[in-house]
Amino acid sequence: MLRKGCSDKMTTNLGNGMADVREVADKVYRFETPIAGMFYTPVVYLIDAPSGVLIEPGPAAAMPSIQKAMAQLGMKDLSYIIPTHIHVDHGGGAGALAKHFPNAKVVAHPRGAKHLASPERLVESTKLVWGQDFEQNLGPIIPIPESQLKAMEDGEAILIGDRQLQIIHALGHSPHHIVILDRRLNGLFCGEALGLPGHQLPPVAPYSFEQDAYMATIDSLSRLDFDALFYSHGSIEREPGRLMSRALENARLYSSIILETARSGNAPDDIMLLVSEDFHRRFGQRLPKGDLEILVAGYMIYFKSKGMLA
Repeated sequence: MLRKGCSDKMTTNLGNGMADVREVADKVYRFETPIAGMFYTPVVYLIDAPSGVLIEPGPAAAMPSIQKAMAQLGMKDLSYIIPTHIHVDHGGGAGALAKHFPNAKVVAHPRGAKHLASPERLVESTKLVWGQDFEQNLGPIIPIPESQLKAMEDGEAILIGDRQLQIIHALGHSPHHIVILDRRLNGLFCGEALGLPGHQLPPVAPYSFEQDAYMATIDSLSRLDFDALFYSHGSIEREPGRLMSRALENARLYSSIILETARSGNAPDDIMLLVSEDFHRRFGQRLPKGDLEILVAGYMIYFKSKGMLA
């Protein structure tokens, strides 16, 4: 059963060191783990099942918050740790959590599982995006023993009591992205596969985004019948059809606007203004400057990597 909102507060952070944990669906708890230096706040979901499940471990620096939240819920162990993808803000702490919970399996796309076992390339790519000293704020990325990794193919499922969690490959934001369909709730933990909440602009991650795959994923997921989206940088939305259509439209339109205006010699600030004005005209919303910067810079890097921009 889905809750009507996030108002069912379990505990509140009032300076007492407690995490702000909210039950957002039947036995599904959501809380945020603010990390210095991160533009988007990571969100963690805990499923309090006979054997616990954690979706989106975030960076290793989030582990103390996760431990507090589990203690408040009376959860002593985890059976599964499931990052939607292995970018540091979603899966960077999977290794630290796996070490702390040695009975847990870390579920990942087969391509992502390889990098979780041997994270050298993952560490180097993280340095490109977050800086050489990323560990100071985000914590380390440590390898996960292969005995704790569970690489899952598209459509496979895990059973937790009377709950079935189906893993669906959802490429585009990264080549190792998955989403998790909770069959009991008929809700989708969507990571960054379906745009960012609030405006459904594409999350154009530098060096891993693929436009065609991203759009194909949205099109494929839009054919499924589910009731809610559990976002990893936001909350719960209950109009998945409308939001997925908007995400697809935004990817088509703004990639075209950014490419055409960049080819015409417009500076990034001018492109941001054009996107902002168009978005306001279409949706009546003003986009935060940070979102505009990430969108335009991400697409500029993407188009240059494809040889579409000089």
